[in-house]
Amino acid sequence: MDILLSVIIPTYNRAGRLPVLLDALLLQNIDHSRSEILVVDDGSNDSTWSVLQSYQQKQKDGWIRILSQNNQGQALARQYGVWESRGRYLLFLDDDMEAAHAGFLQSHLLFHEKNADSGVALGAILPPRDNPRRPAFEWFYEKSIRTMYENFKNGTLVPSGVHFFSANVSVPKELFLKVGGFNGAYRQAEDRELGLRLQHHGHARFAFLPEAAAYHNSPTGRFRAFMRRARLYGHYDLAISLLYPNQPELHPRQIFVSASPVKRLLARVAFQWPLIIAPLSWLVLPWAIILPIRLSLPLCSMLYCLQYVGGYAASPLRAQDRSTPPEAEHHAA
Repeated sequence: MDILLSVIIPTYNRAGRLPVLLDALLLQNIDHSRSEILVVDDGSNDSTWSVLQSYQQKQKDGWIRILSQNNQGQALARQYGVWESRGRYLLFLDDDMEAAHAGFLQSHLLFHEKNADSGVALGAILPPRDNPRRPAFEWFYEKSIRTMYENFKNGTLVPSGVHFFSANVSVPKELFLKVGGFNGAYRQAEDRELGLRLQHHGHARFAFLPEAAAYHNSPTGRFRAFMRRARLYGHYDLAISLLYPNQPELHPRQIFVSASPVKRLLARVAFQWPLIIAPLSWLVLPWAIILPIRLSLPLCSMLYCLQYVGGYAASPLRAQDRSTPPEAEHHAA
């Protein structure tokens, strides 16, 4: 019998969290003969492989398949999973997700069976159920995602390639291969870059699928990683905007014309005097950690802005950028 749905999960050093994800998948009310789970160990150095082997051994029907590669990043781990997959549709999940209900996989599959092979399903990413003490930057991300979903629902925002988040998204395999899959050169924003290729070159139609919901049980991370991620986005968002010059809204310079006057000022000052980014970030950081969430959220926004501008300002790709330089906007303002 043909496989319809292949679930691709890259993982790295998540031995302690994988059982949450896999146990929830084992409770799914989907036909195992028409689906498969592929977990790609991206060169973990903890007990991840042993955990995966134990789950594979429990599945006598071979529903869970495990693969391994040297550490090369999530994009190439996902790509490896795709090459080994047999399904007509691909569902990408992060290794810290948890299906919110037993019909999660079936929701993705039904969407594709009801739509033409150009449909891309954006599943809902929900906050964790059992981690109220997570750091403020996780709440910061969650607030942004919640606002996006509200705008989808009220019609002020149309789902598109920029909303392609590989934590919970499904796409026809033929369409994925047509546009070339994930770009392994991207160490951040690789999902958004693929989403835009699906939109512009694959003519994909994107739909928000609130019923395909999964909890994002992100392990308690560090603010250093949060700031590093923001800096990488500053660089890779510029790389993406250079590929799509007819979409100026993709350019990092949008932060300099933000709706928030405070963010506009902060971004311009950081760009003009990048040496202040590090000391100012380390000055703000302790307060973002110790203050209550309500007070920490604007500080997280400030930290993200500083690091994002730092990544954009330091990017070697700026030499290729022909857009209006932020310093010109600053003087014009």
